[in-house]
Amino acid sequence: MEETILKPWHGIGVEVDANLSSREMLYKAKLDWEVSKIPSQRPKSYGNQETIRFFKGFFEAGEADIETIGGLDASRILWGLARLNEDFTLKGEDEVQGYVLLASRDEGREKVEIQFLTVRKSCHNMLKIASNAKPFVKNIFRRTFKPTFPFLNQKSQKFDEEMVQKASAIMNQGREAISVFVDDAQNLVNKKVEEPIAYMFDVFQPDTDVSTIGENEWPELADNKTRLAIEAFSKAPGQELESSRNTAWGLLNAVTYIIDHQLGSNQDSRLRQAWFGPNAKLKKRALDLALEL
Repeated sequence: MEETILKPWHGIGVEVDANLSSREMLYKAKLDWEVSKIPSQRPKSYGNQETIRFFKGFFEAGEADIETIGGLDASRILWGLARLNEDFTLKGEDEVQGYVLLASRDEGREKVEIQFLTVRKSCHNMLKIASNAKPFVKNIFRRTFKPTFPFLNQKSQKFDEEMVQKASAIMNQGREAISVFVDDAQNLVNKKVEEPIAYMFDVFQPDTDVSTIGENEWPELADNKTRLAIEAFSKAPGQELESSRNTAWGLLNAVTYIIDHQLGSNQDSRLRQAWFGPNAKLKKRALDLALEL
């Protein structure tokens, strides 16, 4: 029986579609609450609602199909994922899909972070793709408080033509970046490798001189991350595909697999570290080293 590999955000985010209103999305994701430090006699903050409304508007303006919204770190972080419909297939029917991630990590919900990702369909491994697009946009729906009634500054809750064009341009830059990445991915598929040990030590333990390590000595020097990645090179889902079998693409995906599915104390922390923390940097290092092989 084939093993079902869950998405890294399984159980953390909820599936939504563009037919739902932002309020319905918020309710479905159980994010329909607001926290505010303002005095109790004033109205509550609408930060979550305005942020999800911004996500929905931004995705629509960029013609990206919203799929999932959720919260991380006790909902300190709000995030949404949408398909860019910028997909490609590598040797051996290895399907890779393009996504855009929007995230709000600041307490005021005034800044929205943008990341472009590829997600490998066979195992849902994620890889951030560098682009020329701005990494942040201002949440134009976020209203501020005034000292007098009606307390909240009124702002338009729809994208004007200028904002639509801005969102569309950013999304197109992300699509272009993924299109360019296809060549890198194909080059990695065409790079044959004999064994993963030196590469994995270089990714996770760069200060270790593997040239002096005997064939049977590496397990004593390998930390948990290195050991898991070496094992994943041959055993992780998707590694049996022609694109990954004894290739540099397989090396990279062994790293992304353990980061997205095995590292971290729980699923919430694993996803945070993969998107925003030190493991996001590890993925970039793994990509850079694979391209240098």
